[in-house]
Amino acid sequence: MNSAAIKLDLLERLASIKDDATIKQMAALLRKAFPEAMANDDDDISDEEYAAFEEMRTKRLSGEVKFLTEEESMAEVRRLIAVDRR
Repeated sequence: MNSAAIKLDLLERLASIKDDATIKQMAALLRKAFPEAMANDDDDISDEEYAAFEEMRTKRLSGEVKFLTEEESMAEVRRLIAVDRR
């Protein structure tokens, strides 16, 4: 049996489980055995990263910081390249 067939078999077996306690036990077992594959998507952003994002957003909304459009960014890059070549 190849890897794809094994995965399909496992998925079919997991899908057939109806008992909530068994499903939670399986999830706990998989999280413990394969933490990197079973990480929560909610854990991707730390509280510090979120706070930094909110700080940047607040500065932008208050006008303290101005973000550039794509066109403005490209014009600035071209300007800097031209200055550098002189």
